[in-house]
Amino acid sequence: MFKKLLAAVGVGGAEVQTELFTAGVQPGGTVEGVIRLRGGRVGQDIDHIGVEFVTRVERESDEGETLHDLGFAPTGVTGPFHLPAEAELSFRFAARAPMETPITFYDGRHLPGTVVSLRTRVGIRDAVDAADTDPIGIGALPAQHVALAAVERLGFPLRSADVEQGRVHNTPQTLPFYQEIEFGPSPHYPSLDQLEVTFVATDAGMSVVFEADKRGGFFTEGRDVFDALWMEHHRLDGIDWAGEFHHRIARLAS
Repeated sequence: MFKKLLAAVGVGGAEVQTELFTAGVQPGGTVEGVIRLRGGRVGQDIDHIGVEFVTRVERESDEGETLHDLGFAPTGVTGPFHLPAEAELSFRFAARAPMETPITFYDGRHLPGTVVSLRTRVGIRDAVDAADTDPIGIGALPAQHVALAAVERLGFPLRSADVEQGRVHNTPQTLPFYQEIEFGPSPHYPSLDQLEVTFVATDAGMSVVFEADKRGGFFTEGRDVFDALWMEHHRLDGIDWAGEFHHRIARLAS
C-alpha cells in the first residue's frame, strides 16, 4: 500500500514518504518497504532513519488505566548523511516482527482492541523529527490458531483483545508488555465468569497462560485463577489440544 506524505518538518521543509510492500505478517515475519526523502529549499543534515513496531498498551496507575502507543523492535535503516536541496533519495528496509508481537487477526477475523503499526522515524538535525505510523495486520501463528480454536470448541466465545504493560511470570517474555485475549463464559464451566488467554511465543514454542475469573460461593470470594502450558511449534498435529486445555480449565473451575 502506498502511503501519503508523512510530514514536512524543520527549516527547508524536507519531506519523507514510506511505502510498505508488506500489508501484514505473522509474528517472526518480515515487513519490507521503501522510505523516500525529498529535499526542501535548502540542504539538511539527517541524523538517522529508522523504523519500529508500535502497539497500543494499557498501563495501570494510581489514577486508573491509560492507553499509550509504545514502540518496540527498532530497526536502523541509514544515517547520518546530508540531504541536498530538492534531492530525492530512497532507502529499502526490512524489519522483523518479534515472536511476541500482538496478533490482530485470527481465522479471518479482526481481534477488536489490538492495533499494531510500523512507525518511520527521521531524525533531522536542529529540527523536529518526522514520524508516522502505518497500520499493518499481524496474523496468528499456527500454534495460536490451534490454541484459540481449541478454546472456542470448549464453548468460550471470543470477545476482544488488549495489550497490557507488565510481565507474565514464568514465561520467556522479552517485551515490556503482553497481549490478553478475552473470552466470555462457557456453559461447560459454570463457575468461571470469563477466560483470558495470553501467548508468549519464541522461535521454538509458545507459553499459553490461562487466567479465569472464578465466581465466589457461599463461603468463598471470587478470585482470579491461573494455569499454563507449553506448545512446541513442530508438535501441533496428533494432539487433542481441546482435551489438553479442558484438563487445565476444568482444574481452574473446580
